[in-house]
Amino acid sequence: MTNGNEPPEVRRVPMPAETLVMDAGTNRQLLWIDGFMPLPVGTRIELMEPRSDAEVTGTRLWGADSGKSTLVLDVMLVEPGDLTDRP
Repeated sequence: MTNGNEPPEVRRVPMPAETLVMDAGTNRQLLWIDGFMPLPVGTRIELMEPRSDAEVTGTRLWGADSGKSTLVLDVMLVEPGDLTDRP
């Protein structure tokens, strides 16, 4: 408990040690990457299994309350080389 003059303590979460690529449509885990890989929305990832491309549609921090956080890249699967409807 703090008095009125002290700011509340801010919780610290360690930087993620791994990145998970997840199909946003099915919530299926597609790829684990060792390390923190914050790719911007619109980035294309070439996957070998399943044989397709994945376009990053969002990023989020997962499990921060557990003390072990993971960076999640939500992706939309597309056929290799296909264009998406994104501007």
